[in-house]
Amino acid sequence: MRLAFVLSAALALAPPVAHAQRGGAKNPTVLIREGERLYQAGKYREAAEALKKAHEQAPNPKLIYNIAVALENAGELREALSWYQQYVGNTEGTDPTLLKRSARGIDRIQVLLKKEEQQTAAAEAERQKLQGEAEAAKRRAEEEQLAARRAEEENQRRQQAESARALKSYQRQKIAAFAVGGVAVAGVGAGVLFGMQARDSREKFDAATRVEDKQARADDTKSKALLADIGFGLGLASAITAIILYPKEGPPVEGEVRVTLAPRGAGAGMEVSF
Repeated sequence: MRLAFVLSAALALAPPVAHAQRGGAKNPTVLIREGERLYQAGKYREAAEALKKAHEQAPNPKLIYNIAVALENAGELREALSWYQQYVGNTEGTDPTLLKRSARGIDRIQVLLKKEEQQTAAAEAERQKLQGEAEAAKRRAEEEQLAARRAEEENQRRQQAESARALKSYQRQKIAAFAVGGVAVAGVGAGVLFGMQARDSREKFDAATRVEDKQARADDTKSKALLADIGFGLGLASAITAIILYPKEGPPVEGEVRVTLAPRGAGAGMEVSF
């Protein structure tokens, strides 16, 4: 919908200087041109406001129509409907073509508003449905919590019966891990010791001048280096074994909470150690 020819007609009807600026206010002609410019720029809400000010200073039925058009394009359907109805209800200065357009605009907006009301009603019904589902979910959650508390009590009884066995198993694993860890330390120590001896033999090999001495030092260096490698290898293997053997979880302590599987159909339970 365009305003150009309608606004041009309104410009011709607007009193030019009689409504000139008072206290800095723009005259109707300037306001109408500003409204047309804003409308062409797609600023429909601002265009409607400019045309309203022009209509306040120089009432004109065509301005009423254009205000309605601008408001409709701005998405202000209820306000646009009011201005269309105002134009249709005007007894003087109306244009037959604009009356038909206004009537079509009224029908169009009423259809849109009715659809909007239907969508609002559907949204409200959906909201109520979701609310009902939420309340049902809340009731189910409460029932599951009750079942979880019962499962928790059962888990506590089982945990108390298994507490001594779990503690013994933990202690055995820890002792084994420390024992193997001691072997790892000893192996690394031996590797360091033989490695230092191999380095000393190497230095003596480099310093030797006779073939027999060099051969003896070379054999000694190889044997010490081999022993160092064996020590480091034993230390590394023992360290890895100790890490694997060492318990990843500490012994059950007072107040410790662990998630466990509850009996079938009872949901999740909690295990507490005391």
